Amino acid sequence: MSSILFEKKQADVNSIKVRLAAILISVCTMMYFINMPLMLGLAVKDLSLEQSQVWLLGGLFLGGVALAVVLSILFIRIAHWQRLIFISGFMSLLAFLLPVFVSGFTVLLICQALAGFFAGIGYAVAIACLGDTRNPTRNYALVLTAQTATVAIVSYLLPQLVVRGTTFNEALMAVAGLSFVVILLGTMMPRNGKRASLKSAMTTQNPIAVFITLFTLLLVFVGGSSVRNSIEPIASHLDFAATEGGGVMIILLLASGLGSLIAAVMGTHSSYTKPMVISLGIAITVLVMGVFQLWPEQISLIFAFCLVGGAWNFAAAYGMGLTAKLDDSGKYTPLIAAMQIIGNVAGIAIVGSLVVGGSYALPYMLACIVWILALMVVIQVVKRNQKLVTASND
Repeated sequence: MSSILFEKKQADVNSIKVRLAAILISVCTMMYFINMPLMLGLAVKDLSLEQSQVWLLGGLFLGGVALAVVLSILFIRIAHWQRLIFISGFMSLLAFLLPVFVSGFTVLLICQALAGFFAGIGYAVAIACLGDTRNPTRNYALVLTAQTATVAIVSYLLPQLVVRGTTFNEALMAVAGLSFVVILLGTMMPRNGKRASLKSAMTTQNPIAVFITLFTLLLVFVGGSSVRNSIEPIASHLDFAATEGGGVMIILLLASGLGSLIAAVMGTHSSYTKPMVISLGIAITVLVMGVFQLWPEQISLIFAFCLVGGAWNFAAAYGMGLTAKLDDSGKYTPLIAAMQIIGNVAGIAIVGSLVVGGSYALPYMLACIVWILALMVVIQVVKRNQKLVTASND
């Protein structure tokens, strides 16, 4: 039985099969997270939840994911990846399905936390695997592209077609089905990373540089989430938002996906700084122009938002790739997932607290500030760790 579930021969982490499996696992394990507004909306509709219950429901899932990816640095380099994915996929499947058959809000809360934890384990393995490849920037860019395209389809296109009649239990069953897909994809993954040994798992040449780069990546995600979560209320007032298929938000999400797709096509850049400086520089310029109301026309406004979305997703891919390059042991690479989650949640909180009188100027300016800080930090990190940055990932 084990020979069927787990490959005896070590798979090549750079093979198309392995990279595709890891990318798909990253989408399937995070399907609930990236479409959380839709999932929680269905929960509110079917379960008549109060606002505090909604926050608790989402918070426990996010907390479970974050806890899993943080704890994964203790074992990600010495564990059997295929078995980890099998266990995490099976347990998350059960956690998603149990509330369908056992009623009660307490049961739902416990299952959400467990589902988040085990989904986070699977996501950590996928992120670690892609970090071991020759071109982590390209593969992380494809992850962002796939996740963004999924949000565009599931959260904005499907609601116009089928989701309106979907119940929360049906949505949970769909996510549980994706957990089963993760189990199947796990058979295509390598047993472990190419640096899998107790010694390499405990040593990173410059862990401080890795943590600083992770902080930079967090800033990129915070800025991006702040902008994205302030765009949707604005988009809802534009004529295009009423068009079939989700209108403006689908356009903006596709533009964001295009940004990371361009990063995937470009792949690794020798400095990492130039792509990030150019992309975030464009985003900052556009936001500053927006704050001073230099984009008065509707088409111009949408175009500006598309530029920002594509630019920050492009920069995020390079930030993720840089983290993997600096983390020569691969031990801390799963923390990329934690930065993505924390950054997205922080962006939501920022928009909620800084919007004054319907004006989104403060969230935009904060995004500019954190992106400028991110650029200042990443330039110094790359400058001081040029040897690690240019080293081969073989």
